[in-house]
Amino acid sequence: MLLICLIKETLLMKNEFIQQFRETLRVFDREMFLQNNASCCNGISLAQCHTLLEVEKNSEISISDLAKKLSLDKSTVSRTVDGLVNINLVNRAIPKENRRLALIRLTGSGKDLCSSINYSNDSYISEVFSNFTDEEKECFLRLFGKLTGNMYAYREQKKEDQRGNICRTVMPC
Repeated sequence: MLLICLIKETLLMKNEFIQQFRETLRVFDREMFLQNNASCCNGISLAQCHTLLEVEKNSEISISDLAKKLSLDKSTVSRTVDGLVNINLVNRAIPKENRRLALIRLTGSGKDLCSSINYSNDSYISEVFSNFTDEEKECFLRLFGKLTGNMYAYREQKKEDQRGNICRTVMPC
């Protein structure tokens, strides 16, 4: 009987943690949304903002590689890039050695906007972490990196599981 009580209490504590985490995550998500709208976007969508910053990080990148890094399908990224081309924030360059490949690069205006976005967000994050010690910052970054890595691995495993289920459904493996 004692063992059953301990198991129930452990499950309850685990459930409380999950509920508290989800609540904290919702608040975090809202705060990041408000911050992104206030300073990141500068008249562009959040998807365009993330695309610009990824292009900046890579200097030049193909639609396929950009889609992988953003975890989006190629058609979605292509439409986002089209919008950025139309407002002169990125351009497409076609290398002579592979005419089927288009590389996305920032324009001067795109570089300026990225600088503005980075400055604004860096200032915000610096202020938000101002009362953290260096040790707390390092610990938070390590744990947050571990969490996002676990989330990525979980999503990739689910995709792999779904491919396996399709394989078993369509044809015996």
